[in-house]
Amino acid sequence: MSTSEETRAGKPRPTVKRRPGRTSRTQLKLFESAMVIMSEKGPTATTVDEIAAKAGVSKGTVYYNFGSKKSMVDGLLRYGVNLVLESIDDAVDEVDDPRERLTRATIAALRFLETQPGFARLAIAEMWRPNGEASSPVLSEQRGVIIDRVTELVEDLSEKYEVSPTPDSASMAVAIFGATFMLAMDREMNHSARTTQDATRAVSKLVDGYILGPVE
Repeated sequence: MSTSEETRAGKPRPTVKRRPGRTSRTQLKLFESAMVIMSEKGPTATTVDEIAAKAGVSKGTVYYNFGSKKSMVDGLLRYGVNLVLESIDDAVDEVDDPRERLTRATIAALRFLETQPGFARLAIAEMWRPNGEASSPVLSEQRGVIIDRVTELVEDLSEKYEVSPTPDSASMAVAIFGATFMLAMDREMNHSARTTQDATRAVSKLVDGYILGPVE
């Protein structure tokens, strides 16, 4: 019997360990310091010296945790995505209703992006590089990691709901991810007065259009 079938049969939903471990305090301090500077100056103008000074550590600590300036961006992207996944997993833990899990995951992602605007700017900078440069392969890789997690949450809807056969779950995941990211970006870049609740309601409309009704 599959996991979703077990859940529908009334058995407890298993706790899945999705990451190698929780984030360390030093890495979190470095990440948050880097994001503050990047939100003010942009990723390209941010230096290792500034991150070290902001975090109150040596440059060697920055290099040890995130590598050189060239590899640091990749390390920060991976670390940021890990934090997003931690936030999502914490938000959906022990929530029985799959639609509510998606709602809480959306709120968790929006709040992370709102409190870490530097990460959003870093992602945008890597997504749309100047002079026709290809976007970061690490960004594409980490985008895939998040899409896979959201796809799981979308597929979980079938535990309790009948869902539309089209679009497929992966396409729905991309739509939810894209809407969440752009709503957060609009608030950051254009100083929108839109609240987290308003943005969540907008994303939830996508989910509600996908749900046909409860499982009979």
